[in-house]
Amino acid sequence: MITIPQSLQTEHKAIHDALTEATRAPGPVGVAARELAAVLHPHFTRENEIALPPLGLLAALAAGEKPAGMDEALAMSDALRKELPRMLQEHTKIRAATEKLRVAAQKEEDSAYEQFAEELTLHARTEEEVLYPAAILVGDVIRARSSAK
Repeated sequence: MITIPQSLQTEHKAIHDALTEATRAPGPVGVAARELAAVLHPHFTRENEIALPPLGLLAALAAGEKPAGMDEALAMSDALRKELPRMLQEHTKIRAATEKLRVAAQKEEDSAYEQFAEELTLHARTEEEVLYPAAILVGDVIRARSSAK
């Protein structure tokens, strides 16, 4: 079993915990948070299945090693490549729901949830610009090294 890098596990847990807390907030903030949770949680589940685990091999591959789990990571990376358009569409929905939360928090003068929404927007961009491409490249590196034998 491939382990998702601890830094990503910690970040996702913090997002999950903050969002769970926000869903309990009264009024428009709570409503917006519950809408966001409805689109975000299934997306996080799929990320944990195919997008984040290959990143657990990234450092070993960069060091020229042949870590355990390469076949599994290749399958995940290929699945991510195939599902990437859908994952990005989900990000569009997540961004819209996050913006609703940000606006609701701003109107309620709740700077903590407003900041949370801004941080979540940045997290999604990091996934799109860095994490997803890196997970796909993990598969490419494994495939290239396997065919070079």
